[in-house]
Amino acid sequence: MAPRILYYLMRGSFSLFYSMWLTVTLLYHAEMVTDDPLKLVLLSVVLEGTIFLLEIPTGLVADSYSRKWSTIIGAFLIGGAYCLEGSAPIYGRVLVAHFIYGVGFTFYSGASDAWLADEIGAENASPVFMRGAQISLLFAQVGIVGAMLIGQAGLYIPIRVAGAAIILIGVFLIVTMTENGFSPEQTEGNIPARLAQTLRKNIDLIRVRPSLVNVLLVGVIVGASVGGFDRLYTPYFLTYNPPYDSVVWYGMLQAVISLSSTCLLEVIRRHAKHLSPEQVPRTIAVLYGCTILGNVVFVLAGQFGLAVVAFWFSQMFRSTTRPLIIIWINQIVESRVRATAISTYWQFNALGHTIGLPFIGLIGRLFSLRVALMSSVLGLSPTLWLLTRRHAVAQKQDLPPE
Repeated sequence: MAPRILYYLMRGSFSLFYSMWLTVTLLYHAEMVTDDPLKLVLLSVVLEGTIFLLEIPTGLVADSYSRKWSTIIGAFLIGGAYCLEGSAPIYGRVLVAHFIYGVGFTFYSGASDAWLADEIGAENASPVFMRGAQISLLFAQVGIVGAMLIGQAGLYIPIRVAGAAIILIGVFLIVTMTENGFSPEQTEGNIPARLAQTLRKNIDLIRVRPSLVNVLLVGVIVGASVGGFDRLYTPYFLTYNPPYDSVVWYGMLQAVISLSSTCLLEVIRRHAKHLSPEQVPRTIAVLYGCTILGNVVFVLAGQFGLAVVAFWFSQMFRSTTRPLIIIWINQIVESRVRATAISTYWQFNALGHTIGLPFIGLIGRLFSLRVALMSSVLGLSPTLWLLTRRHAVAQKQDLPPE
């Protein structure tokens, strides 16, 4: 099978079944597994902590041995994790499933994109990546609708279906996925030595670019605050005892957020290329400001309808910040270290999840969901200062020789 066609199939199918899982998993946790805020956020701590620890090691494995088999291993682990999670609403089982999912995610993350670039050439891959993103968005809507339909028979069913389907995708990839363009990275030293080398590069990158420290601080704060909100907004919604089938209204809300975010993102995309390195962080600050405003109204709403509208408003703006963060990083570092800088940002974001979420969960257990959610919402506010203070744009200088 042609690499382009196979890549489109991968993006579409993974997006469909990931969306099917995502649409019901938070409801499944809050309704069937536990209503303890601390236990809910610990699920994210395990997931994000695993990703933080294994992202670089598994990336080195993919670069050194095989992008194809890294993708396939990731598919089997992710599918197996979903099946385990949906097998029974037992907290310990779900916790283990999140660990397995984190391991699988680090194997899969980036491997399929790197595989495509190897097979068709990096110069030909960009339009395929863009078309793949469009296919992913389309199939995500199908996954949401599918979860709404089959989830009415049981919240665990879409989770099991998604897991089994992703395992079958892994089997399909074993048969159809070629690897003719891959050249294993030839570097001296074993994996631990190369991890130490990667750490030194990250430290050097931060040392010679002080403006990148701002980006990484934003990543930590966003991870610590938004992560807690994501785990607790579903049980807070359920305190309203909504008069509709939970999987239906929840799925519809996610679909509307996804579609409106796509429209807003298109508007931002058309203007993004004209934004200066000073304007990009300020634009992100506006989006985060709208996110905070919407979330404050959501927490204080008191009525289900107002809470839904406020949540839609906040998540629509929040969903558009990710590409602007990437643009911001791209503007302050030169080409050859951009991948390292972007990877470092997401590691710091995962670190924020790991450090901050237990405190949010503990607040929820000791006080209430509303207090924990408001703490999480207000915890995002320091980013507004970091993003709007006057930046001295760092010179794009080379890293010091090793």
